[in-house]
Amino acid sequence: MKPLRPHRFFASLQADLGARAFDGTPTGRGRALDSAAGGSGLAFLQSQLEYVDTDIVEPLQAVTHPRDIWVDNSGSGFPQWISAFAINYATTGTQNTGLQGTQNTEIALAQADLQKGFWPTNIWASGFFIGWLDLQRLQTAKKSGLPPPISLQDMYEQSVETKWVKDLDRVTYLGWNGYPGLVNNSNAFETVAPAGAGGSTLWTKKSPQEILNDINNMQNSIVEQSGYDIAEAMPDSLLIPYTQFAALSQPMAIGGSPVAVSIISYVEKECVAAKNGVNFKINSLPNPWISGQGSGGLDRAVFYKNSKKSLYLDIPQQKVLALTVPTNLGTLGPGYSSSFFGCISNVIFKRTLTMGYLDGI
Repeated sequence: MKPLRPHRFFASLQADLGARAFDGTPTGRGRALDSAAGGSGLAFLQSQLEYVDTDIVEPLQAVTHPRDIWVDNSGSGFPQWISAFAINYATTGTQNTGLQGTQNTEIALAQADLQKGFWPTNIWASGFFIGWLDLQRLQTAKKSGLPPPISLQDMYEQSVETKWVKDLDRVTYLGWNGYPGLVNNSNAFETVAPAGAGGSTLWTKKSPQEILNDINNMQNSIVEQSGYDIAEAMPDSLLIPYTQFAALSQPMAIGGSPVAVSIISYVEKECVAAKNGVNFKINSLPNPWISGQGSGGLDRAVFYKNSKKSLYLDIPQQKVLALTVPTNLGTLGPGYSSSFFGCISNVIFKRTLTMGYLDGI
């Protein structure tokens, strides 16, 4: 039997291995996709084995106002002002006790002074635009089997939500439009921390006992100026910059030896407020909100009673989608825009006597 000879077609392939798809060799022979950008081999297999992680990586951020202030979602809509009433009591006559004696039979007359306070609200607005062409490209991506793991609508709505909560933080801590927030109310009691044994006012250079003394002095001062009403006036919250909070989170030392408790835990348990049955809590605040807010640019510690009877933030209208309309934005082309509105009060300080600032910590 005669040996088999390769067919001329296969023989030509064996002699012409250089003519392949995506072959970058300048042989002059025609190639599949010869005008396309070349990629690595096994392109089809690699594309089929691709796994898309659907967990979207979003910006890191801190939102702390729900922890630090009473938020009242009153649902009253879009008022221009929030108002509240206050009463002052007094008596007439030459005596101030109302007690009768043999030398005094005058009856003191009780009086009440009714006052009304006003706080303006802030209209909040945000929106976004989605182009028609972008929507068509998303449809093309879905038909091709490679859709993005999030819709443009969801992506932009999340962006609006992020803007909303960050603006609530802004109003809570720094205020808005000339009205104060938690860290900068000029009507609140304010003092500079005394120097410790090392000659510094900074808590990072003070002993745990000296820090406890600073905190006790502030708590006592606030209670004294509030008529010793411990239940309603004793501070239960302390805000300090994150830098100082991190330092006070380290194990404290007694007799030069560290013990298994932080300065924060020690102070929260041993302070005057705790001894009077008040659950005193020290919280960190991102440095941009509080650092340098004290007199002369010093760092500040904020003591206050976190109660609606003392201060709170009112949200008459939560963020709401107002309108979605087709539009044409010139160079961006046709599409649709969505507008969101809300209403936020400034911080409503009913009692500034129940808070105080310790600067220079």
